[in-house]
Amino acid sequence: MGRRPPRRRLRLAAAWLGALLLISAGCAPAQVPGGTLADRLNSSLHKGGAAFDDNFATGSAAGSDWFAALSGAAATFRQPDGQTLVVSATVPGDRRPATWTLRVQLDDTGRIQSVAPTPDRPIWALGPVDSTTTTHGTLLSAGLDASARGEWAERLDRAAALVRRASPAGGNTWTGGLVVEVPANGSDFQAITNELPNTASALTACGTGTPRVVVNPLILDQPDAWLDSTLVHEAVHVATDSACVPAGQSLPWAVEGLAESVTAQVYPATAARNRELVVAYLRENPVPTALPATLENLTSYALAQLAVDQVRAHVGENADDLLGRAIRGSGSVTPAELRRVTRWYLSALRRIAATR
Repeated sequence: MGRRPPRRRLRLAAAWLGALLLISAGCAPAQVPGGTLADRLNSSLHKGGAAFDDNFATGSAAGSDWFAALSGAAATFRQPDGQTLVVSATVPGDRRPATWTLRVQLDDTGRIQSVAPTPDRPIWALGPVDSTTTTHGTLLSAGLDASARGEWAERLDRAAALVRRASPAGGNTWTGGLVVEVPANGSDFQAITNELPNTASALTACGTGTPRVVVNPLILDQPDAWLDSTLVHEAVHVATDSACVPAGQSLPWAVEGLAESVTAQVYPATAARNRELVVAYLRENPVPTALPATLENLTSYALAQLAVDQVRAHVGENADDLLGRAIRGSGSVTPAELRRVTRWYLSALRRIAATR
């Protein structure tokens, strides 16, 4: 859809005419609060739920949903024009403030009536959200009962601690915090991540300027081992800040390979599964001639892990430097370095192929 122009304030003469018509009809004009909507939201956020809710149209439950998620999140509001609201918030676990640009429809009194569908919508603009503060961050969930929230809070803390201990390449600036979002359904997952719900078990998204893990609610019935390893994988992306690196400045095999390599270190089942995937791949395919470029399934992730593992085996203490540059500034990886990594990777594949 094309961009809609901001609402225009009525000219003074038109406003007086409208008021006269209302009076002549025996009705009082609707009362419009003073100040901009952003000013009122900023002020009322610190006065309590009732005051904040007064910025929303009568009958809307959105005020309560927003307040529950933002009242403890150091939130601020800005209004570039009559239909645009910029919201920034930081919850425990965020690396940087998260910022959303919302297109809002206001009623005749200047209160929020609805929010237009836009990319990277916040979970709290989609319905009721429970905010759970954990030791290492925050869980934002929709539709989970208390028991499930407790399990995910523990999973968040466990993943953060494991990845912090592993100290992945490029993660030296990470303080160990995670924000995990579990939306209510697949369509909400798509609204938050801009990805179809059948594409991934979870994603680390950075559309708001800070990496947050968004769990696909369609996988919540998977075994705990899968959920645990999935969250560790995503926590590596948060630690390395890879999701926030501009497009084209990361090498995919390094980004996903490192996440799988760390996960395989802490979960033997992941290591065993990835070994089996590589063996199965070589049964059906010849040894490739280059590093993995398109990573779209578990087998490609397993192959990427093998490449990263070879870097770590051959370079030792300097592996972090090479992998960090491959993830956060691929232009600094020289052709000679890439040739060496490719040679190590292909040699490892040939050894596996010879013994399968």
